[in-house]
Amino acid sequence: MPTTYAKMQALIYSAGDDGISLSQIAHSVSSSKPACRQRLTEMGESLANDDNSGLMLIVSDEVYRFQTKPEFEEFVADFIIDNKPRVLSQAALETVAIIMYNEPITRIEVDEIRGVNSSAIIHRLVNQGLVEVAGIKKEIGNPKTYQTTNYCLDYFGLKSKTDLPELPKDEILTEDTSDSLMTRFNREIDSK
Repeated sequence: MPTTYAKMQALIYSAGDDGISLSQIAHSVSSSKPACRQRLTEMGESLANDDNSGLMLIVSDEVYRFQTKPEFEEFVADFIIDNKPRVLSQAALETVAIIMYNEPITRIEVDEIRGVNSSAIIHRLVNQGLVEVAGIKKEIGNPKTYQTTNYCLDYFGLKSKTDLPELPKDEILTEDTSDSLMTRFNREIDSK
């Protein structure tokens, strides 16, 4: 009979890039969240210290997924065919930062902050898995709202949105503040 540890590994593996939440794992293995969190921490440490494993366990907002260890990135690069971004343009970074700080947010609201049409960039970010549709805003035209994904957090090396650099409480995001926001965002992300 499989152990709880083995069941958790199978669940995380099966969840793929989307990952699986701590709540879903606990429910599936009929265990408490604290007990599962402890076992998952042990699993992550075990994988990190195992020279015979090319995988690591990552967590973002209590969503767990397996990822290739950084030292194997070049080795597996030729075998991976996907549309995940290697490098984001300045406009894409700016758009992601605006969405992260204001989510859920409509495309028109992003446009107002950036001062330009963001349709193509948001579409690309959705296709790359960094941004997703959060819902529909109850107003004229029923515009879609967008939010960042757990993959986006992983991409920037964040554990949760609480790791984002804080904006001053009185700062309002406008076209004039987007450059200073990007400078701070990049500086804080690079220091992590």
